[in-house]
Amino acid sequence: MYRKSTLPNRITVVTDSIPYFSTVSLGLWWKTGGRYENEKNNGVSHFIEHMLFKGTSHRSAYEIAREIDAIGGTLNAFTGKEYTCLYAHVLKKDIDVALNIIADMYRHSLFMSEDVEREKFVITQEIKMVEDNPEEHIYEMFNASYFKGHSLGLFTLGTKENIDSFSREFLLKHFQEYYAPHSMVITATGRIDHEMFVKKVERLFGDYEDRGSGETSIRSPVPSREINVYEKDLEHVYLCIGTDGVSQIDNRRYFLYLLNAIMGGSMSSHLFQEIREKRGLVYNVYSYVNCYHDIGTFGISTSTSHEFTEKVLTLIKEEILRIRNEGITDAELTFSKKHIKGNLFISLESSETRMSRLAKNEIYFGEYIPIKDTLRQIDSIKKTQVNELARQIFQSPEDMSLTILGNVDRDTIEQLWKS
Repeated sequence: MYRKSTLPNRITVVTDSIPYFSTVSLGLWWKTGGRYENEKNNGVSHFIEHMLFKGTSHRSAYEIAREIDAIGGTLNAFTGKEYTCLYAHVLKKDIDVALNIIADMYRHSLFMSEDVEREKFVITQEIKMVEDNPEEHIYEMFNASYFKGHSLGLFTLGTKENIDSFSREFLLKHFQEYYAPHSMVITATGRIDHEMFVKKVERLFGDYEDRGSGETSIRSPVPSREINVYEKDLEHVYLCIGTDGVSQIDNRRYFLYLLNAIMGGSMSSHLFQEIREKRGLVYNVYSYVNCYHDIGTFGISTSTSHEFTEKVLTLIKEEILRIRNEGITDAELTFSKKHIKGNLFISLESSETRMSRLAKNEIYFGEYIPIKDTLRQIDSIKKTQVNELARQIFQSPEDMSLTILGNVDRDTIEQLWKS
């Protein structure tokens, strides 16, 4: 059962009580992330995430890890484009332990200068690790070109130059401005009593004064549609193709989810069956959907050997044109609805997924979207609606953005893609 409360200092508390769960997932979410950075402070949100684990005035970094490990729980965090999260998953009886640790990390982290300097090296290694992983790096490179000149195109981890420049004072100032109570949503799912949980949160967070002044208004990007080739000596050639999607608050996102399942979001999808199963040209090929507050993207990604690059690219383009011109069938509409609903129901068996869903509903809609409403929206989708969206986003395939990493001839690729 969904319940929501707001503390006097503007912290939002949202719970979903599930009596038959033996565990509880807790999340401390902030409405900030990579999107609210600029070129000079890019990477600061992710750096702050790291510093929360480096010790407080009550616990050392080791004691934080040891205390969670001692109860068999998990404690982790991540930084996204539009939100940041610190979360724990524990047995119901250990909820007080987890909540106390999370509150301590938020309120009493030391941000010691020696830890800041040490973490600079750690994050630099993380950046290098991504750069050494072409499958992950191509995605960042695509975003950088598609959202050129906008914060959505910045690498969430930041740049080495920025990381090296961050000081304790700089990190603390940003933390105080952007991680204030008014920007916070605390979520919990599992065997939990809402009123009791709110009392616990109020005891730990209620006296924290809301002094944040960080500006979190958003500026919409203007997508850059171009071909970018990054030469690198690799065994494979990595491809990422993308175009406009829809925003997180646009109901047409469900049309896009269905289109994604049909094109490349499942093992039985067109792209996977045609390029991987029938022709054996790739190990993996998939499509994906990203939705933000005001904009979204639909993308296709794969990799292949140099000699098959042009063939794979041609097959992807043919599929885009086929969907645009012919649309989807009644059978595909039925399949994709069942696929999405099945994935949704299976994901809801995880308290962590439910906890995340609570937070995202609050961040994007300011309210809870019941499962039955989501199912109703999916069931009501008509084939004509999906086809119309496909025609809109695939109006001109040659105008879609294309990013390639590997050894290819740019002129050949451009001629093939734009012909």
